[in-house]
Amino acid sequence: MQNHLEKSTKKVPHAVLMQRAIELAKRGQNTTTPNPNVGCVIVKDGQVIAEGFHQRAGQAHAEIEALNSAKKNGYSARGATLYVTLEPCSHVGKTPPCADALIAAGVAEVIIGSPDPNPQVSGQGVAKLRQAGITVSEGVLRRQCDELNRGFFKRMTTGIPWVTVKPETAGKVLCRDDQLGHRYCR
Repeated sequence: MQNHLEKSTKKVPHAVLMQRAIELAKRGQNTTTPNPNVGCVIVKDGQVIAEGFHQRAGQAHAEIEALNSAKKNGYSARGATLYVTLEPCSHVGKTPPCADALIAAGVAEVIIGSPDPNPQVSGQGVAKLRQAGITVSEGVLRRQCDELNRGFFKRMTTGIPWVTVKPETAGKVLCRDDQLGHRYCR
């Protein structure tokens, strides 16, 4: 396994492990749309045993990537703590619900950065985990986790996309009129 997975986490604050999940989530930027960027870290017996991130829309979500990584490396997530930047989904889309997979894997605790504003999830993932007896903590590094998915959050809450405008850096715009009186600027 990679060196950063072998380090002991027995006294590491939740924020440090969530920061790692945020770093992982950033790897999916520009490839997950219309889905959010999500990162996940699994810790068991004081050791990071697996990591994952959502790589592409329609493919496995971060939690599933991490569970698969743990299994591939000979670890079980039963009794583990999972750090995830966004509330696990609880509905069937192009992939099965992550909340169900965490329950089936026997995860003991889930630490969440941001709630999912998607009306199909919006608290239902947390509720499903708690009903299964999993301890859930929310809001760890929430501001940073929210920042990862500004566009997704805007679209889910308003139906309008997040738009970024880059102003002309030189402050000069060249305009001309054509023969019909239309103005063109660049």
